[in-house]
Amino acid sequence: MMDIFFYQAECGDAARICYVGTDGKPHNIFVDAGYERTFRHALAEEIQTLEIASEQIDLWVVSHIHDDHIGGVLSYIKAIKDGEFTDIVHAWYYNPPRETFSTLSPPSHSISEAKSIQQGDDLLTYLSSVNKVPEVDFTTSLPEINLHGLKITILSPTPEKLEMLREKYPPLQDNPFEREEDLVVSHAVAAVGYDYHIRIDEFDLSQWREDNSVENGSSISFLTEYEGKKVLWLADAHPSVIANSLLRLGYSVDNPLICEWVKVAHHGSKGNNSQLLYSMVRCNNYLMSVNGENRHNLPSKECLARILRQQERPPGSKYHFYFTYDNEILRSIFTVDQREVFERYDFTVTFLKDKRLHVY
Repeated sequence: MMDIFFYQAECGDAARICYVGTDGKPHNIFVDAGYERTFRHALAEEIQTLEIASEQIDLWVVSHIHDDHIGGVLSYIKAIKDGEFTDIVHAWYYNPPRETFSTLSPPSHSISEAKSIQQGDDLLTYLSSVNKVPEVDFTTSLPEINLHGLKITILSPTPEKLEMLREKYPPLQDNPFEREEDLVVSHAVAAVGYDYHIRIDEFDLSQWREDNSVENGSSISFLTEYEGKKVLWLADAHPSVIANSLLRLGYSVDNPLICEWVKVAHHGSKGNNSQLLYSMVRCNNYLMSVNGENRHNLPSKECLARILRQQERPPGSKYHFYFTYDNEILRSIFTVDQREVFERYDFTVTFLKDKRLHVY
């Protein structure tokens, strides 16, 4: 048995996989943690429940250093240092941007004392202090990992993408990491930048440009498989890297990856979701961790159009979009298309009213 939960993290990612392993014991994997405030909003209660049940977090995947993915982890660490929580994380999947940063901050230093560093260095400093720094880089060079019956295959980053990140943030320097703040704007201002006034069938999908963020390109993206069911976790990864990884695994347009769920890349950004990627995937359920109120105008309707209008989409397949929030901005995405669009492209939309969504 496996359960997957997605948590409200504004325009950020936070999720948990829990399952009974081949050893007969419960296991928990957290995937990212949203902003610092996401910890109090959604994750603290979940972690307390695990503590009470004497369970551990077997693995916490921190995909990359942007605030909307790593922030909640830093809040958890602060709560540990304050004596409010116990560290119940057994292992971390995390690629430190400054791989030798630990030489700058002795383990005895606390996060609050590390004045010249930011989120990625903060996490590495803590992991050094508790002897939990990962011994390997989590890239496409790793073989499949079997964690008590849950198979994990890393799809991104490539070693080259991770090296680009480390070249941008070299060791022995305290240059701050790029941050991704979620700047909430009014509906009136946000509407100017959104593409929701365009009908689904009016997007020119022949034109596309891939995201070029070095930080997003370093995202740990992966495929999980449990009892024959697959879930695709795309983080903020570059779709060309994911597509190449799928090809390497033997998937293609003619032999697509069949999965139960896709956690759509970068909160539905058009630059992180390509025609090629979705031509190699067969899935009916697409989750977007996004609230619609952000400076990047996400989710992009063009991204949704690419999924719905995929030429390789099987006839008669019904698609389901899930958003982790429910508000006027998200509900306006298909207003211009009117109700007929749901029948024409055979899909439904579900908006989450609670702070977590149980998808299994």
